[in-house]
Amino acid sequence: MKTGLICLCAFISIGLVLVAGCISSPGTQGTSAAGAGGNAAVDQDHVATLVNGTCVFNASIYTVTTITLPSGGHQVNIFVTVTNVGKTPFQLQWFSTLTNANGASFGGVGVSHGGTGAETPVLGPGIPATGRDYITIDSAQDYQTLGKGTTLTINFVTEPLGNETPVSFSTEWTLDPSVFT
Repeated sequence: MKTGLICLCAFISIGLVLVAGCISSPGTQGTSAAGAGGNAAVDQDHVATLVNGTCVFNASIYTVTTITLPSGGHQVNIFVTVTNVGKTPFQLQWFSTLTNANGASFGGVGVSHGGTGAETPVLGPGIPATGRDYITIDSAQDYQTLGKGTTLTINFVTEPLGNETPVSFSTEWTLDPSVFT
């Protein structure tokens, strides 16, 4: 029930943001907050600064790893670091989507992390947190296509604190194909 309500709130929030014409930017180039994150992305040092209303945070990929499951499928683990760079405390939930060079997508809202996405604790001003989301790819063939080029899209939504309305953000990174070999 909570997941359904969160998804509904996320879709309503996205719609409101689009209607208002206030879409967060896809990110700005900055210095990596993650630093020692590894070879997760071609643009590993890309820090997305996301702004919507009073919520302002930096997001960066800490690392992306994969494991082979006993079923023969693969689990892609996505660790993202977010830092509240605004003045208002908030809590985030996010859902990751992987899109291969052919345009096929895996994960997404209500799917990644077994449907619940990743979540941070309440982040006060200046507070960072790293969370893990994951996507399960059942087909070996689908997994192999990720090695030919993959875009990671992350859809963030704030968890309401009190009477606040959820706020949505989205950004993307191009992943290093070697992660999937």
